Amino acid sequence: MNRALTSFNRTTFDVLVVGAGISGACIAHDAALRGLSVALIDRDDFGGATSSASSKLLHGGIRHLQQLRLDKVRESIRERDSLRRVGPHLVRWVPFLIPAGGTVRSGRALLSCGLGAYSWLGGAVEPGRGGPLPTGTYLDRPTLGQLAPALTESTRFTGAFVLNECHLHSSERMTIAFVKTAAANGAVVANYVAVDGLLRDGRRVVGVRARDVETDGAFPIRARVTVNAAGPWLADMNDRFSVGALGRPVSGFALGAHIVTRELLAEFAVALPTRRPSRALVGRGGRHVFVIPWRGLSLIGTSNRPFRGHPDRVRPTAHDVAGLVSDVNRALPSAGLTRADARHAFAGLYPLTAHHIAPDVYQGMTDYQVVDHARHGGADGYVSALGAKYTTARRLAERATTVVCAKLGYHRVPCRTHDTPLVGGDLTDPADLRFRLRARGGASVDDATADALVRHFGTEAHDVLDDAARSPLRTRRLAPDRETIEAEVRFAVRREMARQLADVVFRRTGLGTVGHPGDLCLERCATIMADELGWSASYRSEQLQRTRARFPTLLQVH
Repeated sequence: MNRALTSFNRTTFDVLVVGAGISGACIAHDAALRGLSVALIDRDDFGGATSSASSKLLHGGIRHLQQLRLDKVRESIRERDSLRRVGPHLVRWVPFLIPAGGTVRSGRALLSCGLGAYSWLGGAVEPGRGGPLPTGTYLDRPTLGQLAPALTESTRFTGAFVLNECHLHSSERMTIAFVKTAAANGAVVANYVAVDGLLRDGRRVVGVRARDVETDGAFPIRARVTVNAAGPWLADMNDRFSVGALGRPVSGFALGAHIVTRELLAEFAVALPTRRPSRALVGRGGRHVFVIPWRGLSLIGTSNRPFRGHPDRVRPTAHDVAGLVSDVNRALPSAGLTRADARHAFAGLYPLTAHHIAPDVYQGMTDYQVVDHARHGGADGYVSALGAKYTTARRLAERATTVVCAKLGYHRVPCRTHDTPLVGGDLTDPADLRFRLRARGGASVDDATADALVRHFGTEAHDVLDDAARSPLRTRRLAPDRETIEAEVRFAVRREMARQLADVVFRRTGLGTVGHPGDLCLERCATIMADELGWSASYRSEQLQRTRARFPTLLQVH
């Protein structure tokens, strides 16, 4: 996957996708699989905004059940299972504990009815050898005390039900896998390409005026259909270019923050009740905060508050961190969390379509939107695709690509993204792959490193080690408490279009997603990238400065 901007000038594409978060990446992937000529651009890095700022859950839609949206529950379950099939190396089952309390709304009876309905709709997981307990299993207080004693240190919880959901080792790697698979099927892709305007032929949009963010050089990209998949920036782009409105206009944004802390529960995730209001029609009280075991730590989120700033300036605040710490301590006093326990924090934006934006109430969109603006009096040749959540991005892409195909006259081209493996996803025996990676990498590739390579790259892990074969030093870890090896940095530059230090630290690897990996690690990564990309000493220093600034200063750096 090479960043060759001259390739955009050589043809008029069938479809140009603007925005390479998970929605745009899935659209480009689907369109390329259907045989369309595809261009995909993003003004920042692939998946660099909202797509990397979630709880990393591929959930089956239990929240939709509380809203009595059975259609959305079924859809979420189907889409969760599709992503498991196409990217099995990136997905794992995690058993959630849903605590039961002593009230009618939080008690065993109502929970049992809800999880029974969820299982009936297709959400149950059959137990396998060494696998998770089936969804709907009830753990009484003594059993809960044996499996998760922290939940029984107060009398608040009388037991807990098990709900199995899927969790991503890296949502960033899932997004880049869709981009790479689109490129492998002929799509021309590039990060750091902004849109400064539209190319028009009367009322018809025939492409965009693009700009290379790195050089400030301008060039056209011509396309028969342009798809706006820019997420939080979608509505602003449509307004600036006067293409028409969404069916349900974006009325504002909510900021969702997460923190990464020391590990609170090792074997289970838990949905902890809070005092924050919920919009559920069939609710159990307050909105929940999740505590999820992840990479030997706990991923906690999400907060929810109205955001009125510019989408470019989304950052977690001390208030966000304190709120999450307080929520956990109130429900789980034995945790004893303090702000100093937070190793990292991140935040993303969620578009809202509610007429009234209520503070501290989750009002995220339930339904995605695909709008062919020509059918609503707007610009022809222009489609907007606004996602609702990560789990259903593939389905959004299927609908958007079907609209594009109809506009192009391709009415009989089937979608194949629900079962076509992503790059690295043709994985049948993870244990055997880990064994072969250890044998190939030598003493410096231990079990943890081999496991991390499989979880990040799947069968592409062998390609990562191809470069390392030239020098044993390239299989050494970049930081003592991270599994990432030097060869991954070179692979990111040569094969995954990493252009800036932050691309490697936060999205191609897991170096920075659990907190600051240390200055020596950042320095080494910058040196490798400078060698690969020909950076000057001053540009290398600038990249280090920018990357350090990405770590929240409100947290203690470990």
